[in-house]
Amino acid sequence: FLSCIVMFTDVKNAVHSTFVNTYSRFINPDGTSKFLEEGTLTPEEFVAAGDLLTFKCPTWVWEKGDPSRVGSHLPPEKQFLVTRKVPCELRVAALKNDSGVAYESLEIEGDDGWMLAIGGDQEEEIPDMDIPDMLEPSNPPVCPVASTGDLKDEDPDDIPDMDDFSDDDLEEDDPASLPPQKQETASDKDTLIRSRTYDIHITYDKYYRTPRVWLFGYDEDGKPLKTESIFEDISQEHAHKTVTIDKHPHLGIPCAFIHPCRHAEVMKTFCDRLRSGDKELRVDQYFFLFLKFISTVIPTINYDFTISLDGQ
Repeated sequence: FLSCIVMFTDVKNAVHSTFVNTYSRFINPDGTSKFLEEGTLTPEEFVAAGDLLTFKCPTWVWEKGDPSRVGSHLPPEKQFLVTRKVPCELRVAALKNDSGVAYESLEIEGDDGWMLAIGGDQEEEIPDMDIPDMLEPSNPPVCPVASTGDLKDEDPDDIPDMDDFSDDDLEEDDPASLPPQKQETASDKDTLIRSRTYDIHITYDKYYRTPRVWLFGYDEDGKPLKTESIFEDISQEHAHKTVTIDKHPHLGIPCAFIHPCRHAEVMKTFCDRLRSGDKELRVDQYFFLFLKFISTVIPTINYDFTISLDGQ
């Protein structure tokens, strides 16, 4: 019975994706900013947010993709964002069994809610931080990889105090900011921890006017993961529901993607909570918060632990 439900969901998602992809070919994105009102982004805002992300975390880079698939709504050299070879040492089932991570629903009007991970009872102190202006000249330090222990202690149900961030604290926990590692040699294999890795892509979705996250995984030997293996690294609350398989719009290869239909509502909810505390998220800071809530879908892919969220 469960397999029938999964099959029905996959078919429904495939039909909807076909409609969205076809419709998107014939629409031009609205250039009016509705970030604070609706949680959406214009193409220009998507680029501005991507520029700040790549500036602060250098292993996030812009890509052109297949020249035949270039979207005119974005600069040719900035079609999508990507960070490569992000480690994934644990399967989601092992994480939930070991860490006691539970999930609760973020209430969104007119929806069943976005599932957010809640971990433990210990409150985490929010560091003093201040995200700089995107044009500020600096050479940001690289970000060390977050440990598995960080995953267990994180409380992603908190929203960040955006005025309390400093440059170093923003970057210090983001594994996506690591410089390229040296090539593994035969003598290293006995001492290195072998794990799955993922390439994470962020495209702009013209239909929903939000980012869309894509995943392409590799096993411990660097071979592409099969679909069933990828879903081992997706929280079961989202597998085959929020996360399905489709062709990458700029590469044409099958990838898992996180469906963006509720991204705007979630971001608006976060922004409203910030504003109720007399704080406001700048649109170019979008990805630092966006990547935080996306981590609840892929909690063992260690790409981003840059900020703590204080949702109360």
